[in-house]
Amino acid sequence: MRGYEMVSGNSNSPESPLKTNRVFGVTMASSFPFENYLLPNLGVPDVTFSCIQEPHPTASWDETASEYKGEIHSEDPESQLLIYSQGDCCILRFTPLDFFIRPDAIVAHLRDGTYRYLVELWLFGKVFSVWLELRGVPTIHASSVVTNHGAICFLSTSGGGKSALAATLVKAGCPLLTDDILPMKREGDVFLGVPGYPSMRMWPDQAEYFVGSYEELDLVHPLYSKRRVRVGPGGFGTFCSKEQPLKAIYIPDRQDPKTKLRIEPVSPVDALFELIKNSFTAQVVEALGLQPQRMNFFADLVMQLPFRRLIYPDGYDNLPEVRDAVLEDAGSL
Repeated sequence: MRGYEMVSGNSNSPESPLKTNRVFGVTMASSFPFENYLLPNLGVPDVTFSCIQEPHPTASWDETASEYKGEIHSEDPESQLLIYSQGDCCILRFTPLDFFIRPDAIVAHLRDGTYRYLVELWLFGKVFSVWLELRGVPTIHASSVVTNHGAICFLSTSGGGKSALAATLVKAGCPLLTDDILPMKREGDVFLGVPGYPSMRMWPDQAEYFVGSYEELDLVHPLYSKRRVRVGPGGFGTFCSKEQPLKAIYIPDRQDPKTKLRIEPVSPVDALFELIKNSFTAQVVEALGLQPQRMNFFADLVMQLPFRRLIYPDGYDNLPEVRDAVLEDAGSL
């Protein structure tokens, strides 16, 4: 299991080779030593990422001038997020580091090297979500897999069961499209799910159930027991690296172990509410004035794509039945 080392100076040192990888449907160039396994890509970079361990020398941090101020409800409960805009640059100021987001570059300024693990955690979370939203690509809190009937996704906030449901299907042979963040695009009347990167995050009991053990898996965060699980060759299941037409969106509702499994249609009005509630950076998007364009996207999505409420019993022993029911339902749509 890897530890977390302190970073001093510019982590993109001259000795570190620049690598290009495909993540969230774009090609990223960086020399940052990522812990997650990323798919290599030889294309022209859409964005570069770099990390520097020092505050930005010219930034002015007047909280009253920020467009958004809120708490981070994720792996670091003590963190605060402030958002600023300066021309074509959007600045996400977290407690220990700042991200400067531009159309062709993302730069992290890390003020304390002991928090290096948060760079990757937030880059592949809120930061990339904002970068995509600024380019008109809505992102929702969902995990997605590819079935014989098309891509399906499970839409819920953290702890809602989406990753376990996706892992159940991955274990059964369905390629993973993304875990936790699902970017979406539209081509005519077809809505596409955009692949994330070949990794999942699991709690120890989940890792034991799906991959057999957890002790040798890397920690996602040094203060939590959640593990990073590689997907693909040498890891768990398979990964789909291409955009896929979305077949259906399921909204998990995990209940008592004795609950009867059922799948119910969701009205367009309720589906729209769920999309807004489970947008990955809903408050940030609203603060940046991006809500109208994504609302139009969501309004068309709920009219053309079936949304289903998945009411199912808790417990690993019940997951095979849930898996079969979801696959049968998706095939009937």
